[in-house]
Amino acid sequence: MHNWMTFLATIQNDLQAMKTLAVISILALLTITGAVYTDQLFTSDQSTARRAN
Repeated sequence: MHNWMTFLATIQNDLQAMKTLAVISILALLTITGAVYTDQLFTSDQSTARRAN
């Protein structure tokens, strides 16, 4: 019983850290998504320019 209560106390104390990690994860996913989108955008422009030449 004592170990279980210690485990719960540890989780409750790390709530702010978990929020911070969640925000960092969401920002990382948005950054990756934006990079993939702009990469596709730039790559499609280059292939169109090659066909025109």
